[in-house]
Amino acid sequence: MSKRRDVFIFVAEPTKIEAARTSLVDWLRSLEGHPGYLGGSVLRECAGELIPNTLVMTLEFESTEAARALWPKIENTVNPLYPDDKSDKSMDQGAAFFAGADAPVAPEDLKFTRGDGLVARMLHIHAEVVEDVVVAA
Repeated sequence: MSKRRDVFIFVAEPTKIEAARTSLVDWLRSLEGHPGYLGGSVLRECAGELIPNTLVMTLEFESTEAARALWPKIENTVNPLYPDDKSDKSMDQGAAFFAGADAPVAPEDLKFTRGDGLVARMLHIHAEVVEDVVVAA
């Protein structure tokens, strides 16, 4: 059984950056006790290569089955993974990352439809761990 890591890339609503970061951390903490959930991280893009206020959230599970068991429990709640408006079927907004230097997308141009309006979900990846590399201290 392979571990699974899910990666979600968001852009925080420009006037609510700290609230978005705190909300993502609190949401990860709220998952404690879910069978097979091993924890997660919230990262902030710091090289200035993406849209300002880009945040990355990772979740780690002991298996794909453990991850899949979480989705039905959260799909009808307000959380960063699903739209706040459950009738919203819009896709991730990741194309904005590739708009090009001639027509860059500003954070204000995004739709902040996740996590109670705090974040725009840009991309997400569900990945099975193929290999972990640990460096000796």
